[in-house]
Amino acid sequence: MAISESVQAGIRERLLHRLRALMARTVANGATPDEELVAARMTAKLIAQLDGTAPPKAEAPPPPPNWAAAERDSREYQQLLEKNTAEMLLKNAVQEMAIEHLNRVAPPRRRQPGERLERVGIHELLDLHLGMALSVGANRMAREILGRAIDELVYDGQLPPHLDIPAR
Repeated sequence: MAISESVQAGIRERLLHRLRALMARTVANGATPDEELVAARMTAKLIAQLDGTAPPKAEAPPPPPNWAAAERDSREYQQLLEKNTAEMLLKNAVQEMAIEHLNRVAPPRRRQPGERLERVGIHELLDLHLGMALSVGANRMAREILGRAIDELVYDGQLPPHLDIPAR
């Protein structure tokens, strides 16, 4: 499909008009060296279009890969996410069961004057009960995981390190 002479003349006229306007703005505004360089590049492109020697427009480069999506979709990330989710679920279950047991052993109440109290560590109160409730009492590794979960809950301030219960 050939472009007619009148269309080519119209395109040429528009390009010349843009070139003259660009040159007039550059001179009138007192361009900085960077602006002059940009204007020179634009002028070179327009002249190349006028002469018909402009290189064909290249396709836009492909967008850079989304590293965040690639990281999120990686197998290692998914495994870490599953492990952290499982650990968080275990900690939440341990915390709920521990608080329920602590409220049963020593319900919150007002202390009586002169009442003898015994300070008991959190592990002494929880290890046996939670070991039986979670069926981890027979396995050393499971007891260590439970102990670590209790230590983390104490460190996070979600369980007290010890409890004062009435002495019997």
